[in-house]
Amino acid sequence: MSKDYNVETQIFYGKPLFDYLGMEDIWQEILYYLEVWKKEIPDLPEINFDLNAEHTFEEIKDLKPLTFRKLFSNDQIFEQIVLTLFPEKTTLKLLLNYFESKETTIYKNLGNMLRERL
Repeated sequence: MSKDYNVETQIFYGKPLFDYLGMEDIWQEILYYLEVWKKEIPDLPEINFDLNAEHTFEEIKDLKPLTFRKLFSNDQIFEQIVLTLFPEKTTLKLLLNYFESKETTIYKNLGNMLRERL
C-alpha cells in the first residue's frame, strides 16, 4: 500500500497497537478483564472418552442395538461426532470385540458395520 498509494502503513498486534494509539491504559484494562474472565469460566468437560476406554466401554456396551446402528450407519455422525468422542478408537475396538463375541445376528451386523468404519 505504501508503494502503490503513497500511504504509510504499519502492522500492530496487541500492546503495540494501543501504545501507538496512546491508549496504554486500555490495553492493561483488557488484560485485567481477560484474566478475570479466564478465572470465572467453568472447566470444560473432557470429551475424549478413550482416556478411560474400559470404563467407557462398560458404560455404553449395553445401549440398544438401534442406537449403535444409527451412530454407525450415518457418515456425518460417525466422522464428526463418534470419532471426536473416541479419537484413539480404543473404546470402539472394545465394542467391536464385544459385538463379534455375541451370537445374535444384530450384534454380528453391528460388528460388521463398525469394522468397516475402523
